[in-house]
Parts: sequence; C-alpha cells; structure tokens
Amino acid sequence: MNFRSKLFLFALAAAQPAYSSTHEGFIDGADGVRIHYMEAGAARASQSLLFIPGWRVSAKVWARQLDFFASKGFRVVAIDSRSQGESSVSAGGNTPENRAQDIDRVIANLALDHPTVIGWSQGVQDVAAYVDRFGTAAVANLVLVDGPVSAGPADVTETAGMVKQVLQGIGVYARAPQAYSTGMMQAIMQAPPAPLTFDALAVEAQKTPVDIGISLLVSDMLTTDRRPALKKFDKPTLVIASAESPLLGAQQVMSQTLPKSRFVTIEHARHAVFVDAPDEFNRILERFVDSPNDGGSSPRPPSR
Repeated sequence: MNFRSKLFLFALAAAQPAYSSTHEGFIDGADGVRIHYMEAGAARASQSLLFIPGWRVSAKVWARQLDFFASKGFRVVAIDSRSQGESSVSAGGNTPENRAQDIDRVIANLALDHPTVIGWSQGVQDVAAYVDRFGTAAVANLVLVDGPVSAGPADVTETAGMVKQVLQGIGVYARAPQAYSTGMMQAIMQAPPAPLTFDALAVEAQKTPVDIGISLLVSDMLTTDRRPALKKFDKPTLVIASAESPLLGAQQVMSQTLPKSRFVTIEHARHAVFVDAPDEFNRILERFVDSPNDGGSSPRPPSR
C-alpha cells in the first residue's frame, strides 16, 4: 500500500463515528421498563450531556454528538426512549409523563452529575414533562431541539394544519409501517450519519409496534398542554430550531416564555438539525454549555 492510499484510508476512518469508543448498556426505568443507552467519554468528566431522541428514532442518530463531545472531554449519554430501539416495549405508560420518570431514573442510575439534558422533537415533550414533575435541581442546563411544547387539545385549533397532517400520516403509518418509516427518515434528514442508512434507521423505528407508535404520537401532541411547565425552566435553556421548520414561530414564542432562554436557528437543515448540520449544531451546543448564562434572560433573535 502506497503512502497516498494510506492517507486516504486514514482520512476515511477519521470521518466515521468512532463506535469503538462507545459502549452500551441497560438501566432500570420506571414501571419495570429497561432503558437502553449508549455512552461515550470519561465516566468522571466534569460535564455530562444526556440526549433524548424523537419519535421511534434510535439513540444511534446521535452518533456525531457522542463522538464530538466525548473527544472534548464530556461524558455523553444517549438513550432509546421506552418502547423504542433496544429499550423495553411497554404495553402502557407510553406518555411523556412516564418517560419523564425514565429520564429521572437514567440520571440517578448512571450517576450523571447535573447533566445538560437535550430533547429533540418528541424529546422536547419528555423534557417538559420531566421539568414539570421533577424540577431542575438535578440538571445544569436544558436544550430543546426543533419542537415546541405541546398545547394539547388546543393544538387542534391553534395548529390545525399540522394536526391534520399528523392524522393523515397516522393512517399511512398504520397501513404501511415499513414504507412510512423509511419515508419519515428521508423527510426529517438529508442523509443519515454514516455508517447508518435510511433503511437501518427505518428498521430501528419499526421496533416500536404500530399501535404503540400511534399511542406515543397522540400522547405527545394532543392530550396534554405542557406550556405551563415552561415557567419551571429556571435553568439556562437553549432552543435550537431548523430555519425550515413549519413550527418556527411556535418555537420563538416558546423561547420568549422561558425564563432563561437563548434562541438560534440553523439554515439548510431539516428537522434533524444535528444530523444535517452536525458541526454547526455541536459548536452551538458546546458554546452554550461552556457559557450558559451568556446573553442573559432574553432570547436571541433568529440567526437567519
């Protein structure tokens, strides 16, 4: 093998997520549920991050964040929410309020010392439910990624177009879960983090039984008004939104409601902004964690 070939292989290896540095395990969540997690970085790091995924999406989607922040000296954990990925499938209790208990158990059982908790999409509802029930004493900061908290039944009128689209999608999902899952992944990101593929992410998504998947979605979006919980967000909170989000305005309003918030948008990225623009996302998150009080209590204007 010549020098140029070796250089190419070295560069290729460097571009891939370092799965060898990530280990996996299970902890006891609430109600006897087993929660699967992926972890990278030093166990005794001074700062830790906990990533909560979206609806039916595997913890593997956070691969670029696990690698980047572990290399920066953080302890990094990403979980499969209950009834998703490798975590236990639960016949009941598939609500953000129950998943909030799982988050509390993850923090306690993994001895995460005041982590920054990052929730994306469905994970935004989970973080809101967690803060509503447990407060913020166990966390350092909070991050809400590309999703406003649910207004519950009020969303039927306040965001009628979105609700109609979701209900139409549920019908497609029920009839053709495999095709729907693949199409969903292709809609929320431009390309999956290597070495994952759209098909691999769709296979992960189908580990959630269809009936439970529908229950998850309805519980997340239409049953509970979680906006009052925003008043309890008394730790620095970062809202990161896709500039293309159809709910960008709702996220801006949410940010203005939060007591200590910062608001930023990422251009040219779909719903999974941390996948489509990982370098920018990671820089924004790193700056926030290093200086969470920068900018005071007023949200920054969008960066678009």
